[in-house]
Amino acid sequence: MVPAIVAASILLGWAIMEPAESDEHLPASAVILSTLFVGIWLRAAIRAIRAVAIHRPYVAGTVGLWRPRMVLSEELRERVDADVLEAIKAHEAAHILHRDPLRIFLAQLLTDLQWPGPAAQLRFNQWRHVLELARDEEARQRGANGADLAAAVLVAARLQTPGATGASLIDSGGGLQERVARLLAPIPADDVPTTATTTTLTLFPASVLGVLSGVQFGETVVQTLVRYLP
Repeated sequence: MVPAIVAASILLGWAIMEPAESDEHLPASAVILSTLFVGIWLRAAIRAIRAVAIHRPYVAGTVGLWRPRMVLSEELRERVDADVLEAIKAHEAAHILHRDPLRIFLAQLLTDLQWPGPAAQLRFNQWRHVLELARDEEARQRGANGADLAAAVLVAARLQTPGATGASLIDSGGGLQERVARLLAPIPADDVPTTATTTTLTLFPASVLGVLSGVQFGETVVQTLVRYLP
């Protein structure tokens, strides 16, 4: 996020200092690139709105961007015993603790802004898978039985409906066999519950510095970019 926000902030600072009217010639390629850029942002915005507005059925998951809550289907409750149900709740409690629905929403938004490159979606799917592995381990660190959680994952995989947003017990990245194998293996001695990082705290100062840099050096940056456009 930081490089994208810095680049956008520099352009914002440049735009603030630019006069309302200008007689500078704008290359046709710049117009085309701007149109494509706006189209990608519109697509990402529409997908983000749909993710918030459309409520799809859940087997087991955590939903809610600002007030995350646990959602368990009646069908799942009927198919698992009390121990497995408690393991599911421990897993979802870890999602709630880290506000994962909001994190997933922002990660998907950033992925959509890199469309149509396939690498971004691949990284997102891999990150979703690793996120579920981390929450599994955190639940086990807090007392959940790995075998019970593995059983929950297998039952949820049979019941899962495609297209669920938020933090679902079954991620779209795959790797079900690896996940079950990890749950049945002993917890590594050096594993500790994941903790929140302060990485996002760098976004605000980075954006402020970007705007100030755009005010001071934005014209030079933009002119350099335009020079290489056909």
